[in-house]
Amino acid sequence: MRTKRIISILPALAVLAWLTVAAATMQEPPKPPAEANHFVKDGLSFDYPTGWALKDDSNKEMQFLELSRGDHIIRVRAPREWLKTPEKEAEAKRLIQDKYVSDFNEMLLQGGLRPTRTSAVSEFGGGPAEGIKLRAMLDGAPGGMDAFYRVLSDRFVQISQIGSERDMVRSAAAWDLIRTSIKVEPPPTPGSTPAPAKKTP
Repeated sequence: MRTKRIISILPALAVLAWLTVAAATMQEPPKPPAEANHFVKDGLSFDYPTGWALKDDSNKEMQFLELSRGDHIIRVRAPREWLKTPEKEAEAKRLIQDKYVSDFNEMLLQGGLRPTRTSAVSEFGGGPAEGIKLRAMLDGAPGGMDAFYRVLSDRFVQISQIGSERDMVRSAAAWDLIRTSIKVEPPPTPGSTPAPAKKTP
């Protein structure tokens, strides 16, 4: 299973920019999301607040949705392959989660930052999800990336957010809405066939 090199499209200057902005601003309490939009396609669905831009960069191997508001980015990545064995799940974790975190950590290092890495547990799709938090400091202001993963209905699903700590706190309600509403339809049962399309008169 080959994945796109996602991190390479994020220049280090963008990371430095949101860390610099964070240094000049104060913390704001999270705001509840406004009326929610609903994304559903190819068995993957989730809710997200209005005011967030949604970009679909999916391909034949993976569904890749990116939501953004300002410098805060939330990503949902779900390979299309059904994981039927523990070996397949371990391979998906190595290719999707571990490499993603490693590439982002390397990008921070190349930007002259000194990231810290912390294991974390969150929840999405109705159950616990393991993950990693990467943080770096610039002028005393923290920021970085959170990345969590879980297998839902035999598909590997990862959700991540990139931004300053200030943006993460301010958009906590949006992050919570997306991660808790994620659903994946179960794989088709053997021998099942799609229902025939209705003919229009």
